[in-house]
Amino acid sequence: MVSSRGGMSELERLEALLNRERPDRVPIWPLSAGFSMLNGGYTINDVYTDVRICTDAQIWANEQYGWAPVVLIPGALSAWPALEFGGDVKFPTGDFSQAPTVVRHPVQSDEEILNLKIPDPLENAGTIPMQLAAVAYALERQPRGLLVGLLVGGPMEIGRALVSIEMLGRMMYKKPDMVHKLFRFATDFSIAVAKLWTEKFDPARICPFVGGPTHSNQVISPKHFKEFCLPYVKETHAALRELGYKHFMFHPCGEQNENLPYWAEAEMGDPGIISVGHEIDLSKVAEYFPDHIAFGNLEPAIVQTHKPPEVYEAVRDLVARHKDIPGGYIFSVGCELPPKASPGSVWAMTKAVEDAGWYT
Repeated sequence: MVSSRGGMSELERLEALLNRERPDRVPIWPLSAGFSMLNGGYTINDVYTDVRICTDAQIWANEQYGWAPVVLIPGALSAWPALEFGGDVKFPTGDFSQAPTVVRHPVQSDEEILNLKIPDPLENAGTIPMQLAAVAYALERQPRGLLVGLLVGGPMEIGRALVSIEMLGRMMYKKPDMVHKLFRFATDFSIAVAKLWTEKFDPARICPFVGGPTHSNQVISPKHFKEFCLPYVKETHAALRELGYKHFMFHPCGEQNENLPYWAEAEMGDPGIISVGHEIDLSKVAEYFPDHIAFGNLEPAIVQTHKPPEVYEAVRDLVARHKDIPGGYIFSVGCELPPKASPGSVWAMTKAVEDAGWYT
């Protein structure tokens, strides 16, 4: 989409925000990996299994709609890192599956938690070879622009891939020491993977994806988040900065309003990108993360189920209300852009930002 008003490119707008400067208009970054695949005539499965298609389709969609030139390398996403430790993962097939899922968790007992070891060599484990190849290809295809190419998640995200969420929930009440042992290992593993990426690539080009839905208060209480998760989150985020990663893509998916004061204690980058769902008002991002970029947070279902004029008005209103957030603002949906959203609604979403997002 070419702006009728000229001015900056979407890349220049994004780079301005990352340099703590105001762009001429709100950038558009709609978390569109699945949509990009279908838009290009591919399948959702290709997001997670085909290095070149995953990157190329995102680049093409970004160019087609005039979105920020950002590429996401999703790996196994919510199933990460079950395969790396011998679990089984089902990749999406058919019309009703849109992400990988764990079908057999690799850890079934306390003894197996205690015996967990980081794979050696790490670069040969599970989906890691494919992720490394995808990052290398994306950096080759797109010399500038942000690459969200390192899934870090958090202790709950790693933990529930290794053990079931049911087992993890029971342990929080009956075996808290075992939860800490699991999260200690999850943290060591996350930092080891982040270090591997710095050995292969320039961390200045890579934006780690941190946060995750399993920390939400729909799953655990804020008390449990503070007790079990926060110490490891703070350690991991500090380690990422020490390794040279400058910007984080932080997505506390779901209902996490009561966790925000705790998340705010952790390092988020310089600046970080704070991506929240519709459950969290963007004013809360401005309150708890005033030095970071607010990102979001249109309810994805609006793009999926509403007609283009309704999508246009919803986006226009959202942008008008939040574009002056002090740390800066990037328009997006509150989670992934629905892969089967109509092109007309996606166009209306984009046009609304083009019409309402200008600062000059």
